[in-house]
Amino acid sequence: MTNNIRLANLERAFQRGDASVQALRQLDLTIEQGEFIALVGPSGSGKSTLLNLLGGLDRPTGGEVWLNDLALHEADSRALTAYRKERIGFIFQSFNLLPRLTALENVAVPLMLAGVDKREREERAQAMLERVGLGHRLDHYPTELSGGEQQRTAVARALIHKPDLILADEPTGNLDSSTGESIMTLLRDLNQEQGITLIVVTHDPEVAAYADRTVHLRDGQIERVVEQNEPVARPAVALGLRTNAAKLRWGDSIRSAFRNLGRRPVRNVLTAGGVIIGIVTLVAMVSFGVGVQSEVRRNFEAVGLENLFVSPTYEEGDGFDPFAEPAPIAPLTPALVAQIAALDGVAEVIPQIYLPNGMDIELRYGDTTRSVSITDGGPAPFRFGPPGTNEMAAGEDITGRAVGALLAAGLADQILPEGQDYEDLLGQEIEMTITLPRGESLIFRTTIIGIQNGFASRSLAVGLNERMAIKSWWFNDPDFLVRDGYDELTVRAVDLATAPRVTEQLQELDLRVQSLDAILDVANQVLALLQALLGSVGGLALLVAALGVANTMMMAIYERTREIGVLKALGASAREIRRLFTIEAGMIGFLGGIVGLILGTLLGRLVDWIGHRYLINEGVTGVGDLSIVPWWLALGAIAFATFIGLLAGLYPAARAARLDPVTSLRHE
Repeated sequence: MTNNIRLANLERAFQRGDASVQALRQLDLTIEQGEFIALVGPSGSGKSTLLNLLGGLDRPTGGEVWLNDLALHEADSRALTAYRKERIGFIFQSFNLLPRLTALENVAVPLMLAGVDKREREERAQAMLERVGLGHRLDHYPTELSGGEQQRTAVARALIHKPDLILADEPTGNLDSSTGESIMTLLRDLNQEQGITLIVVTHDPEVAAYADRTVHLRDGQIERVVEQNEPVARPAVALGLRTNAAKLRWGDSIRSAFRNLGRRPVRNVLTAGGVIIGIVTLVAMVSFGVGVQSEVRRNFEAVGLENLFVSPTYEEGDGFDPFAEPAPIAPLTPALVAQIAALDGVAEVIPQIYLPNGMDIELRYGDTTRSVSITDGGPAPFRFGPPGTNEMAAGEDITGRAVGALLAAGLADQILPEGQDYEDLLGQEIEMTITLPRGESLIFRTTIIGIQNGFASRSLAVGLNERMAIKSWWFNDPDFLVRDGYDELTVRAVDLATAPRVTEQLQELDLRVQSLDAILDVANQVLALLQALLGSVGGLALLVAALGVANTMMMAIYERTREIGVLKALGASAREIRRLFTIEAGMIGFLGGIVGLILGTLLGRLVDWIGHRYLINEGVTGVGDLSIVPWWLALGAIAFATFIGLLAGLYPAARAARLDPVTSLRHE
């Protein structure tokens, strides 16, 4: 026969405080391929220690362990993981089945760790369970199986990946005599039929009697070796690592993590609750900021981002008369207006004249009189209320008109005779009386040309010529326009792309130019800062939630320490263990992020609804959504929550990966 396993001067010592405990001493042993070996001896003789060394779960402190040309005593952790995954089948005294998996899924675990496709591994696991007589118990969980059925499941798991060596630690220790006998018969038959090397640790002489040789250990040394059964010719088995060890698939890692979340649903829901609160806060506050930003932009666009507001630049005083008003460098005279209108890229120039504050104005229409105020003839979106509320209700706009009156809808409602509508007011004459503080009065008449929506109830606008006449009379200065010019110009560029070039030309004329686009940029910067400040509140809540996730994962690792040991014994690498727990933590964050996104969106819609109801009650209409969840916020919230979960799981997962498999398997 070909040598299979060779132990040379093997030693294993354990440090217990300041003392060193020698578990194995200068042990030499050769095990042939296909042999059935029983390791017997009293407790503390070194049987389990030797089994752990043969299984690649532990390393010797001295000597050599050879599997043909594979030196286990020199192998690194990656090689030992591949060795356990491909070459070894473990059978434990306490079965060590994973409680959340069915018999079929337990048997398929080694194949899952080897990256075998789900359908293939289930087919192979079913065939193996049928071989050990459990074809009718495929979907039963370990708690639903008898002790013998659990051990048969463990045997099937040990055989599923066609190992060369089976290591069984007290395989009948927790079974009655009849069941134990059937398990040993099964193992012996597998040994003889498949040529699998079988090493069994036992205290039971009846179990040892099945073996070809019995190795008696005492105080870490071989006391004697007893040849008791004539070796049977067995099929040859190829030795050494067959391939580069396959790896656990990402899909299986995610499915396993999702299944593990169901182990403690209440605890995991409470843990995810911290993430949910953080995401709700983040989404609700940032969506509010986005909504406000969108509304501001909509309002500016309603005015026209291509509009430029031009005013004179004034000379600095010379210091001799501090009370003198500074003179404009380039007054906005009609001649300058004509020059500006001829500039390249200018589509329209609308002069503005602002009337003084404090005018006492009385409007008369028929038998109705009302105290009113005259607003300027500036851009319609801002005239009688916020942009979006100033659509024309009837008639034409006043912008650019020389004469005529545009009434706010609220004022029109007050003077409208019963039974008439807005259209009936168009073309009607109104009379206005303006009284100076010194007692003089000016009466002028004009015609209603339009009615505009808005919540203003006392406002109207009049044509440019009428505002000039009022201002000239008010200041008793008929030549003010030629000398001082208009108060402001609204210059509309051909399009938004042309506006910067028009701005440069206007500045070359010593004029001060304000661009809505530039103002909007500043507003966006302020709102972006506001969003960051609002979002940081949710971010802080998520950081606090991360502590909860980390704490939950630490508890999960403590509870599943034995399970981690089983997975490592079956061939899971430290990296794969780390990945399993990191994904599990990330999944808590991911699920919390989804729920938080939904609740945060609903909260934003609720606040939006309440806000709109309030504005409507105040007479403000046409305001857009105050809470908007754009795609980048939705994806960002889920990604951030997942990242927080992953971040919180890094340390617990690293601890799980570092757990010693031998110590973990002993954990209760």
